[in-house]
Amino acid sequence: MKRIYFLAIVAALAGCSEKKPLTPEEQWHGYCTSMGNAARSIMLDRQSAIEKNKAIEHANKIDDEFTKKFILDIIEQVYAMPEAQIKQDKDAAREQIKTQITEKCLVTPHDKLPEYKQF
Repeated sequence: MKRIYFLAIVAALAGCSEKKPLTPEEQWHGYCTSMGNAARSIMLDRQSAIEKNKAIEHANKIDDEFTKKFILDIIEQVYAMPEAQIKQDKDAAREQIKTQITEKCLVTPHDKLPEYKQF
C-alpha cells in the first residue's frame, strides 16, 4: 500500500513540474501550425458560403500586422480557388490548404515571433 501511495505522489509531482521554455524554432513552428489551422478554418468558411468581404472584415481586427498580412494573404489564396475544386472533396481541400500554409509559413523569414492567439 505504501508503495502505491509513494508512486501516486511521484506521478503527481512529475505532472506538476515546470516545462522547459520553448526554443525560438519551436515557437515559430507553433505559430506556423496555428496559421495552418487558420487556413483550414478560412477554407471551411469559404465552403460554408461565408463571403470574402466578411472574412476580410474579421481579419482586419487582428492587431499584429505580420499576422494580419499573413491571414489576408490566406484569404486571397482561398477565395481565388475555383468553387468546384474546394467542394469536390471538402475534407481533402481543408487539409491540403492547412499543410500548404504551414509549410509556406515555416520557410517565411522572420525577425521575431508575432503576437497571436492559437487557432
